[in-house]
Amino acid sequence: MGHRARKQLAELLGDVQRRGDFSTRVEMPAGALRIEVDGVGELPLPLRAPVTRTLIAQARQASFGRGEQTLSDTGVRDTWEITPDRITLGGPDWDRTLDGVLDGVRTALGLPPTTVLRAEPHALLVYGKGQFFLPHQDSEKDDSMVGTLVVSLPSHHTGGELVVSHTGRSVVHRASREKLTFAAFYADCLHEVKPVTSGYRVTLTMNLLAERVRPAGEDDGAPVADLARCLAEHFTRPAEDRYAYGRRKAAPPNRLVYLLDHEYTQRGLAWDRLKGADATRTALLRRAAAEADCEAVLALAEVQETWDAHPPYDRCDYYGEVEHHDDCEDEGDEECEGECLLDPDGEPGAERRRSGDFSHYELNDLLDDETTLSWWTRPDGTGGEQINLPVAYAEVCASTGNEKLTPYQSEYEGYMGNYGNTLDRWYRRAAVVLWPRQRSFTARAEAGSEGALRELQGHLDVGDLDRARTLARSLAPFWKHHGSRGAAAEALLAATLPVAVGLQEADTATMLLAPFGVETLGERHVPDLAAAATRYGRTWARGAVSSWFGTVGAYTGADRAAWLESLPGLCAALRAADGDGDAPASPLAEGAWHAVERQITTWLGIGRETERRTGMEQLGAPLARVLQAAGAETADAIAATLRGLPDTALGCLLPALRAAARHRAAGRDGAPAARAFQNLADHCADRLTAALTRPVRAADDWSLTPAGTCPSGCGLCPDLDAFLTSDTRRVMEWPLAKEGRRHLHSRIDLAGLPVSHTTRRQGRPYVLVMAKTEAVFTSEQAARTRAETDLAWLREEWPRAGG
Repeated sequence: MGHRARKQLAELLGDVQRRGDFSTRVEMPAGALRIEVDGVGELPLPLRAPVTRTLIAQARQASFGRGEQTLSDTGVRDTWEITPDRITLGGPDWDRTLDGVLDGVRTALGLPPTTVLRAEPHALLVYGKGQFFLPHQDSEKDDSMVGTLVVSLPSHHTGGELVVSHTGRSVVHRASREKLTFAAFYADCLHEVKPVTSGYRVTLTMNLLAERVRPAGEDDGAPVADLARCLAEHFTRPAEDRYAYGRRKAAPPNRLVYLLDHEYTQRGLAWDRLKGADATRTALLRRAAAEADCEAVLALAEVQETWDAHPPYDRCDYYGEVEHHDDCEDEGDEECEGECLLDPDGEPGAERRRSGDFSHYELNDLLDDETTLSWWTRPDGTGGEQINLPVAYAEVCASTGNEKLTPYQSEYEGYMGNYGNTLDRWYRRAAVVLWPRQRSFTARAEAGSEGALRELQGHLDVGDLDRARTLARSLAPFWKHHGSRGAAAEALLAATLPVAVGLQEADTATMLLAPFGVETLGERHVPDLAAAATRYGRTWARGAVSSWFGTVGAYTGADRAAWLESLPGLCAALRAADGDGDAPASPLAEGAWHAVERQITTWLGIGRETERRTGMEQLGAPLARVLQAAGAETADAIAATLRGLPDTALGCLLPALRAAARHRAAGRDGAPAARAFQNLADHCADRLTAALTRPVRAADDWSLTPAGTCPSGCGLCPDLDAFLTSDTRRVMEWPLAKEGRRHLHSRIDLAGLPVSHTTRRQGRPYVLVMAKTEAVFTSEQAARTRAETDLAWLREEWPRAGG
């Protein structure tokens, strides 16, 4: 039943008569415009080639935007540009003409009559023969920008058509040779300029800015009552499971997400800046929401769809070359990796896939889709906030399906035996999100909304503790899914901590704080965290802090490294805060140490010396910061554990001591850990001295350490170890079947031994040839040289070390 309500609502809104289209065109007399360009003077219209070539001499190569970058690439955009500060527009009829054009554009694009459009010059563009601009979208350069106005100056040219596309439709605008041609379109529309085939195409591009002067009126003939009934049914009937084959009871949906047709930026998404049919439909939805006692907000959504799809051709030819690997020497092991040669238009299929062009692929069944809301406006219309809310299938509807829009990214996975032939598409869409007013708190809180926390805080501020506790407890079923990363998570934790303190209920406070990763915690949270520890006690604080280390999977190594760099300052601020700040500071340092300790243990188990040394060295700075953050007693205990590790741990301890020395020189040494660092320095000096007193390897000693314990307990590894430990044997030739060779290849590689190992493919079975390399001697000499250098540094920087 829920699906019926959503489907009917989408159909009702889809049937609403359009008040306009996504693009429009009008012509005006050329004499209406007088245009002057610095360095050229007044441009006589229609334009002739000599004047246009003078314009080009004053112009620069046009650039274009891609994300945050501004790029110049004539393979994407090949045109000349003159900036607006060098252009003067005038003429006795220009203002009246432009006002009339803008009035017509407003009506043609379906903007409300209460909208006032302004046109702001952006650039004068000149396209010569062969020049073009590939399909693109214009960035919204102002909060009030809704579209683009292209004024084509009359000239004798061919080609250079402006093609504008949206929701599967395209319109072609050709410029007049005698009149001014005005083409307007919404900024999110995909558009391109086809190559000019002769002459010159000259256009003035202008940003269309929209302002509202009063609220729009109501359309009494609109299906508001029917829409309100759909909303009531949607929010009262059980939600259906998309993949359930039987009837299954479920709670009614918490929200309805209606996807809009046009794209919007975060700063440009507002009720009074919606485009075309979006404006009409959202006005109706808001009226229906009021009748159904629902709240409505605008949101930005990320949509991913996975389709069963096939390339647009029936016959595949394959080419490729056979790659022979060490373990694929038999004829049956050959593998051919091919690429489809041609699409019907003659373009290589592989090249089409690499370019990301999947627009011609045939879509069969929709296998899966995901919709996630990333930002929404507040119900009161005052700004918005970052959120992270996956939306269920039973909560989404649209009058225009995603397949009719242009995805911003696509990826195709060909047939892989038991999966594949799937096309993933990603879209960015705006949406209206509605929920019953009585469920407002839950609907917002489920998105990780700061607004819900502010509501809780408001109840606490007026002394309504019971109401605050009741609402807070209602978060338990879904609050655990929050703890998003970055600035949004930091702001959410800052709003959560004072609520957790004010509730005066330990279990609820634990529930509210549990989702956050430790990397979210910063010095801005210190006062409230110390207050929470004071209110609920040291045992509570230890448990709460320890739980934050369990969310490490949501963060990257860079997040953890940056947080560890701030840890000493954070712990110092906690210990200096009012209340029991040491209660969370100690478990923070201990939790960080356990995380670093696990990484040290992992790297110590790596047999390849170069790889192990690199990994251990990267742990030096984090280890130093953990010691600096710890109290004296904890730092000493950590140092004692480190001193019990094997000599290979020096690869981490020495970088930690170097980092500590740099911090000490900068006045950030962390006094409680000074003794622990000195003890580690003494320990490292002792180990290095002992290593340097060992006799140097004899010139004829080719012995190596065994490869370690064989995980399978095979009968081959004892013979391998006998070869490795022999001080005279340099080469061993061993006829072995494939599985045996694979096993020994792996053992040698995992141990990082200075032994080459190749397969001689002659006879049966093939022969594994192992040979000890000169690295037996050079690596040991390099280690001795490093030890001498490190010991000298220790004695200079940590005077008691080795003294």
